[in-house]
Amino acid sequence: MNNKGCLALDGANGIRIEVLERSATTLVIRWIEPGRCHYGEQRWRRRSAHTSGTCVVTRRKIRRGDAVFKPAERPAPLNASVMIAAEVFGNLGVE
Repeated sequence: MNNKGCLALDGANGIRIEVLERSATTLVIRWIEPGRCHYGEQRWRRRSAHTSGTCVVTRRKIRRGDAVFKPAERPAPLNASVMIAAEVFGNLGVE
C-alpha cells in the first residue's frame, strides 16, 4: 500500500467508512454499520462489478462492469454485497 492516513467517508444509512490505507487496487477500511456490523480493518479489492447496484458513498447507480471496490475477506462478511465506485477515489484525488 502506498498511501496511509485516514480518509473518512459517510455512507448510506449511517454507515461510517474510514479508509486507513489505499493503493490503486486495494483499500483497508474500517467499516462501522450501527446495529449490524463493525470491521476494524477490512481489505477491499478493486474489480469489475458483477451485478448492478448502488455506491454506498455517492448513492449513484453502479452498472455491471463498472470499476468498484468490494470486500475481499473470506468467509464473506455481512457487507459482502456492498460496493464503492472506484471513481470516488479519483474524484478525491487519491487514486
